[in-house]
Amino acid sequence: MSATAIRHPLLDGAGPGWAATETRADVVALTPGMSDFLSRTVADGDRPIVVSGDHSRMTRPLSEALSAVRGHWVVRTVDDGCYDARTGRRLARPEDVVGTGGIPREADAHPAFARSGITTRLQLAATVSTRHRVSRPVRLGGVLEAAATRFAGTAPTAWGPTEPLVAAWDRDDLTERTRRRMPHDSRWAAVAASDYPLVGTLHVARTVEGLEETTRVHADVAGAGDPAADDLGERARLFLADAAAVGMPLMGVALAALGSADLARRCTASPPPEPLALLIGPPGVRALGSPAERWADELGAALVGSPRLPGLVLTLGSVDGGGWRRLDEVLAAFDPHRVAELLAVAPAAAALLGRGPQAGRDA
Repeated sequence: MSATAIRHPLLDGAGPGWAATETRADVVALTPGMSDFLSRTVADGDRPIVVSGDHSRMTRPLSEALSAVRGHWVVRTVDDGCYDARTGRRLARPEDVVGTGGIPREADAHPAFARSGITTRLQLAATVSTRHRVSRPVRLGGVLEAAATRFAGTAPTAWGPTEPLVAAWDRDDLTERTRRRMPHDSRWAAVAASDYPLVGTLHVARTVEGLEETTRVHADVAGAGDPAADDLGERARLFLADAAAVGMPLMGVALAALGSADLARRCTASPPPEPLALLIGPPGVRALGSPAERWADELGAALVGSPRLPGLVLTLGSVDGGGWRRLDEVLAAFDPHRVAELLAVAPAAAALLGRGPQAGRDA
């Protein structure tokens, strides 16, 4: 761990195991400078800390990049100290966030974290993990394109490694640039501009099985009284069925969440999301040790993807609730060790369900 080795224009403080940058921007984004700060801090063996004001919001690409490197977002209030933007834990100093964990007691939470946020829009949050065999032609971005078409009504409009995203969407270019970066991981972001915008990220990593593509999307769905909210559960299931036709699906989950129209993450507590549907690909079905047809017969799952090696889409809940209870009922039908094998197939999706590494019901 190094406290002084990093030299960077955005560095505002450092100590054993951490390096911090502070901003007063209204929107904290994954700019080229911020991306470089994160990568150089991690390369130096430290954890990055982004410190902002108490009315800042963070873009989804930066939020996910920060989480991927086990970094932290700390909020400095005007006159009442700091707090962890993820948990609300009060901090004497920003660097105190390093090493903390778990949900704080009510007495340890900062009151600013509990203030009312701007959550006037119904949104879809989803994570899908897909495997691609390198022995076959690979074309990345299919799941993200399916999400944009399903929820924004258009293909993604722009993409890139940092914000603002300025390159026109091009799956072939994305695939080629990812290939050139191998064996290093690649992270990309994309947006779909429409009356119902969508923002998504892609993480592509090489594994012993081939390429693993993790797609995360946040899509604006409806405002108060908008009939577009009525069929969100069905649209979520159709999206996961679309995703099952791309490569080898591992696991995916779609949830309903409340948020703001700009799709950015706020530094206040948000209502818990509600699981809508679960995709389990052939490797997950195999891990559970039961034929796909059993799921269809006993749990009402829909067979999706390849007819030879089908996956499953299960209905969990609706925007009105019931998803967490239904998920518990489904997983309780199987041996706990097999359930653990299933969740290990796609840790990113398992984490969104609050059951994997870095678990937490925070969409």
